[in-house]
Amino acid sequence: MPRLAALATAIAALELIIVRDAFSDRGVFAWSVLRADYGVLARPLGVLFGARGTFVLLLVQLAAAIALPVIDHPAPAWIAFAATLAIAVRWRGSYNGGSDAMLLVVLGVIAIGRTAPSLENAALAYAAAQLVLSYVIAGVAKLKDPVWRAGRALPILVALPQYRVHPRVAAILASPRLGRALAYAMLAVECTFPLALLHPTVCIVYLAIGAGFHLVNAVVFGLNRFLWVWLAAYPALLHWAS
Repeated sequence: MPRLAALATAIAALELIIVRDAFSDRGVFAWSVLRADYGVLARPLGVLFGARGTFVLLLVQLAAAIALPVIDHPAPAWIAFAATLAIAVRWRGSYNGGSDAMLLVVLGVIAIGRTAPSLENAALAYAAAQLVLSYVIAGVAKLKDPVWRAGRALPILVALPQYRVHPRVAAILASPRLGRALAYAMLAVECTFPLALLHPTVCIVYLAIGAGFHLVNAVVFGLNRFLWVWLAAYPALLHWAS
């Protein structure tokens, strides 16, 4: 978990460092734009969440990520957790959706396990529960949507301009028969994911399918953070399935 969490945390920090112009004083995420939402806290938080403070915060997050698998001590995990949480607060919520939320879960579990080994199993149980729920809730939400039940959701998703799906891939996934088959397979796996807890072999099968799912999403849709963050939570589920 620390190795995969370190990779996920480093990617999260590096992505924002690369697009640092967006949170500069003239960027779309400038502190002068966001500060109105913080009321009386805007002035003291400005030191941390201004362009320079945010950049330093990202460097701290990156340094903690590098130290996480190397130094077997609670400090890097807690620093990475605190930096990730602060960055989420700075953007008025997670910058990259569910992947940031799962990253906080994984880093928190590692920090608690290293701080209090007697709580390690409970922390891993929490991570495993969050992982299972992430799939089940997504599956149930899709199941309620007639577009997903009809198998028409994937062609709609690949056509969205923000994902920039390769035209050849988009043409393949736009096939009604293939779209329906993939949608049903996704619904089946997500809604039955708690079965992974029944036996280690069953768990490995579900995790292999999940890893393949996130890998395809990373390649096709560019959702690279989800791949590494969810993989970082997989050992917790395998631990409890065993």
